[in-house]
Formats: sequence, C-alpha cells, structure tokens
Amino acid sequence: MHEAVTRMLAKYEPKSVDDSVRALREIIQEVALLGLWRAKFFEHAAFYGVSMGT
Repeated sequence: MHEAVTRMLAKYEPKSVDDSVRALREIIQEVALLGLWRAKFFEHAAFYGVSMGT
C-alpha cells in the first residue's frame, strides 16, 4: 500500500475489516475530490444529490 494511504488509514484506527473498508472508501473519496479541485473542476460544476448513508 502507498505510504500516504497507510498514514491516512492509521488516523482512522480501524478495529475490523469493515472499519478498514469504510476508511479506505473515505480516503479514496478524499483523493478523488482533491484531484478534481486541483483540476479546477469546481470552478465549472458542483455536486448535488442525496447522501446514501452507507
């Protein structure tokens, strides 16, 4: 696993596999949103919708 992802995952202190999966999903979301922000995506678009609450 990439060192940066490992450090981010450690902040969540997962206690089970399910905790790790949830944490990794959040980390992937953070990285994706950062990429969109760096590409100036949000200067042209926005997200709308309903939270799925998973």
